Amino acid sequence: MDIEASRHIAPCTVDDRIRHAWDAERSLDASTLHAMLQGGHIVLTGDVGCHSDRATAVGLVEQCAPMTAIENRIVVRGYDCDPQESDATVRARVVEAIAVAVPEADSVDVRTLDHVVTIAGTISSEAERRAAHAAAARCPGVHFVVDRLTVD
Repeated sequence: MDIEASRHIAPCTVDDRIRHAWDAERSLDASTLHAMLQGGHIVLTGDVGCHSDRATAVGLVEQCAPMTAIENRIVVRGYDCDPQESDATVRARVVEAIAVAVPEADSVDVRTLDHVVTIAGTISSEAERRAAHAAAARCPGVHFVVDRLTVD
């Protein structure tokens, strides 16, 4: 089988299906999430930025493995935001974090309003998109990331 053909094969294990679902969800920073099958149930670990991300992660697992018990150990990171900090300061921090995480992503536009960051532009791969999203989401001062990146 050639490499191109193998890219289109559906994930075959529950772990693979979960990772694929998490990675496909544009609004979810799943960079620290893990799923393990233990004693007939799925154990979820890692951290997310908000309660809705936690619910999204669990909901995707329920779709991937219906009728399987889930032990949810995903924690929500503390809100690291100083309301007095300017959007310009937060934006500068995000621009730097994305440059470090994805050095090739020189055409990413970063806008910040009330600690909500919007990232837009064209990026080379889905992996780079996820890395840029995660870098932005984990910056101090960021409350939420709106991901409008497109993969070219």
